[in-house]
Amino acid sequence: MSNNVGDEPPQFPMRVNDFLAKADHYLNPGDIILTRGNYLSSQIIRWIIGSFFSHAALVFLTPRPENGLNNTFVLESMPTGIGLAKLKTYIGGAKPSEDVAILRMQGAGIDEIYFKQVGALMLDYVKTSYDFGRAINLGLSLFFSLRRKFAKAGRRYSLFKQWTPSQFICSGFIQYGFVEALRRKGVDPSLVVFKPDLSPNDRDGLLAISPQDIAESQIPKWLYAVRRGWVYEVSSYAEAQKIISGA
Repeated sequence: MSNNVGDEPPQFPMRVNDFLAKADHYLNPGDIILTRGNYLSSQIIRWIIGSFFSHAALVFLTPRPENGLNNTFVLESMPTGIGLAKLKTYIGGAKPSEDVAILRMQGAGIDEIYFKQVGALMLDYVKTSYDFGRAINLGLSLFFSLRRKFAKAGRRYSLFKQWTPSQFICSGFIQYGFVEALRRKGVDPSLVVFKPDLSPNDRDGLLAISPQDIAESQIPKWLYAVRRGWVYEVSSYAEAQKIISGA
């Protein structure tokens, strides 16, 4: 896990192809990807949930050329289920489908072993279905400014077993992985809850975390904003928002 390329500091802004070619130097497993597309479905999602970003994913694997792995893969919850995708499908090519921001979690108990646990927990849910009901309720709650009770998920729960949600929305999927992995390490899971007033025991609240909640959180560190084939270093949500908006 490194951010140094040789002895020369990387020069930003950087072309996406150069960034992806050495993604193992710039990205770590566990980094958060927030995406924003110009296509209709992304615009609708942003409008429904009141978010600048429409989707969230998690870096799962970075390139390991010595092992024949030349791509960066992300874990994500999509309408087709939970699965893996190549990061370059978001930001690569002549006409990238998404503009993205990249953030990194840090703090007590958050290390390489922790992120391996996060990835393992989330990988267990490959093919789990997308929680449309929760996403719709989230949008309605924000739209009407009401504290509504979100659709229930993961009813198989007891004091002696971890709750295992049967459905996710994209950002709730990420929040679940971070909280559960830290809980299993015996570290206070509230350290990775994106909303400061949310209890790590509030399973419905955790699963309803939106991309905007992640963007506005003070916990992750802002690393990069990627727009139209170029990667920029950023240090805040406001800076990333400005770049991605083309301001």
